Amino acid sequence: MPYRHHCYACDAVSDRHDQRADAEAAQQDHRDTAHGGHAPRAGDRIERVHAHGRGDFRTGERWPIGAYIAGLVLLLAMLAECVG
Repeated sequence: MPYRHHCYACDAVSDRHDQRADAEAAQQDHRDTAHGGHAPRAGDRIERVHAHGRGDFRTGERWPIGAYIAGLVLLLAMLAECVG
């Protein structure tokens, strides 16, 4: 699962990293650059990035297949009522 660094002090968010160690390196780089090597008072952390937060989905792939099946069943039920 991908990771990213989020700094709450300056609201900076790193790029997505496949390895936690890479996100931790980005965290330390940000601390060195923006906070003199120290952890910010407001805090920062390494976060897991879940599928919807990663931006991996393309248009039309955001809903699970069950939602499409349920919609189809409802549509067929409405058509069955109309036809008789």
